[in-house]
Amino acid sequence: MATDPTPDMSCVPYPRKGLYLLLTVPFLVLLLLVLVYLWTFGVLLALVYLLLYLAMCYFQAYCCAHQNCPYVGGFCPAVIGILPASLMAKLFYSGRGIETSPRKFAVYATVAVLAWIGLAVFPLFWIAKLGLVFAVGYALAHVVYTVIFGLTICPACALRNICPGGKFHQLVLRLPGRR
Repeated sequence: MATDPTPDMSCVPYPRKGLYLLLTVPFLVLLLLVLVYLWTFGVLLALVYLLLYLAMCYFQAYCCAHQNCPYVGGFCPAVIGILPASLMAKLFYSGRGIETSPRKFAVYATVAVLAWIGLAVFPLFWIAKLGLVFAVGYALAHVVYTVIFGLTICPACALRNICPGGKFHQLVLRLPGRR
């Protein structure tokens, strides 16, 4: 599959909304439960966790606008439920020109991914206080969610030929033994 720098408008509106919600809502509930749990140790811990999520959304918002995402401002099949990114992109970049710097895009995408990694790693110490199985389960939930998301949600997304999630799916399709 060739890389196409423009969104595939045949995927708008997103056709697998039910599957997306079935996959993402439980994951968001998990994140919310971890937020509440961290709150029991201190407001600052919960705030750091929340700020990691919001940082993902903020930096992803630029990426959405930069890639001319057709989902900006509406329902967006965003990974890990960073739905506020779509609204932030509309708020910050709609109606104004956007500096489409490849360097800025790379930096913002990297920071968004680092915030996601932080979201996955930061609470592990406190979750481990419940038991090692909970910490391992939380980390595995991130991995399993990401793989399932990449294999089921990304293939029907308008940005599947542009974004890293879509490229992950295409890489899996090219693995030996796959057609």
